Amino acid sequence: MTAPIYIINMPSCKERWHTTASRLEHIGLKAQRFTATVGKTLTPKERALWYCPKKNKQHYHRDLTPGEIGCYVSHMRLWQKMVDENILTCVVLEDDLLIEEHLKSIIKVTEELKDWDLIKLSNNRAIPFIDTLSLTHNLVLGNYLKVPNGTLGYILSLEGAKKLLNRKPFYRPVDMDIQFHSEVGLKVVGIKPYPVAEDEHFESEIALANSGSHSSRSTFIRNLKHRICIYLQRKKISADISTVLK
Repeated sequence: MTAPIYIINMPSCKERWHTTASRLEHIGLKAQRFTATVGKTLTPKERALWYCPKKNKQHYHRDLTPGEIGCYVSHMRLWQKMVDENILTCVVLEDDLLIEEHLKSIIKVTEELKDWDLIKLSNNRAIPFIDTLSLTHNLVLGNYLKVPNGTLGYILSLEGAKKLLNRKPFYRPVDMDIQFHSEVGLKVVGIKPYPVAEDEHFESEIALANSGSHSSRSTFIRNLKHRICIYLQRKKISADISTVLK
């Protein structure tokens, strides 16, 4: 069964949803709209269900903005939907994307793989693979020491969703938590050429609606602890790709 495609889109920004959905339709793919959470509209009680300020101060170098909280909640709600509805695999996209036609081939190839939790579909910093495996359609699968940041696009398995939900309540940004894959045993790989990139002609509607400046409330010790954690994390390979072919 073909994996469903969800586009995370702010409630007031249907134009971005229609633009991204039409780009997918142009390459023969259909998507469903998933309404994003606006972080700054969460009540203190609602925020406390998702975000832990105490753990944030203990394990991250700065406080999260309302926008970062809303973004994480949006993704986490979609992961919970996967668990509640027993969705085995899904494609998660944000709404400010350029989409290449070979996304369709990547989704198809994913059906032939096993022993993975999350497949990165974008990378704006040219982070190299550590190990590689050639797939059909001239695609290459690989793993990382430094997992690319951002959540523009990824494919997630049900098992991966369950692992990521163990983060609740979270205390880091969502893409940073994916980089800390070893904490929850998340198996992260990527497939190149990446089919998804940010559309520089548009600012992310999710970012705009969730706007807010980064907090400057930090200390030397918080920053040092964070840098040490990142250094140690980047010594751990994100997945064993020798086991992914069925």
